[in-house]
Amino acid sequence: MSSNIKVEFSGLDKLFAQFESSKGKARNVTASAMKATVAKAQQTSQKVAPHRTGYLRNNIMVKPVKISGDTVTGEYDANADYSSFVEDGTYKMRAQPFMRPGVAAAKPFFYSTVEAALRGVM
Repeated sequence: MSSNIKVEFSGLDKLFAQFESSKGKARNVTASAMKATVAKAQQTSQKVAPHRTGYLRNNIMVKPVKISGDTVTGEYDANADYSSFVEDGTYKMRAQPFMRPGVAAAKPFFYSTVEAALRGVM
């Protein structure tokens, strides 16, 4: 059983209007920021993931960023069969979250990266 984290930001039309940038440029900037953000989340998750053999850490993979309308989606997965048991725990073992801390660490990075990039294209 793998563990999957999906990060989705909707309502980017409002964000685009705030920065008075063209939709196309803002979408590209947002997609680029999402790619960097998911990579940062992956790195954090790999750092905090418990390790004995390194298999869990080595199988945290980033998926390509998807753009659909005004929604930009970034995903990364922990593909080890036992990753969800480590993340969430079981009745025999305590949870050792590694995916949620990755997302939490990357979230402010996304917002600051998008804001800085959009200010740069204005």
